[in-house]
Amino acid sequence: MFILVTIAILAGLALILLINRASPPVAAEKAYYQPRGVEQQRLERLAPEQFERLCIRLLEQMGLIINSFNSNKQGQIDITAVNPQPITGGEYIVHCVMAPPDEPINSTRIIALSDTVRADGASKGIFITTGFFSEEVPKLVEGPPLELINGQRLRQILGEHRISLA
Repeated sequence: MFILVTIAILAGLALILLINRASPPVAAEKAYYQPRGVEQQRLERLAPEQFERLCIRLLEQMGLIINSFNSNKQGQIDITAVNPQPITGGEYIVHCVMAPPDEPINSTRIIALSDTVRADGASKGIFITTGFFSEEVPKLVEGPPLELINGQRLRQILGEHRISLA
């Protein structure tokens, strides 16, 4: 019996080592958090007012009711919205940021959103950017539920809702 348990433990350790060497988790994350191609540049060329209208229209198309929003000339928009769905609904805090090309959104901004969601007692936080997130962002695990939408994913969602960038 002792030999069988020892063999099982050694086999388990060998499998863990093989899995760790086969595909590092950061490689999968990098595909989502990398800078974008030519199509992404259309998002980056939007004026702050166009980006604001785009974000509000998207959230409304997704069924959220906008309570309030504040924006500045640098393309940063803070939105509070409500999802009226009975089970999955609640108050959402949404940060929309026009990111400079080739400059990732770092974890400090995501932590700030997490703190705001917690302080306001919101159900969820959403961070939408025209750019991409730095590699340390997906490693943040503590705090309220957050959804991170980079420029690549934003384009996909806009397409799903048939919203054009023009």
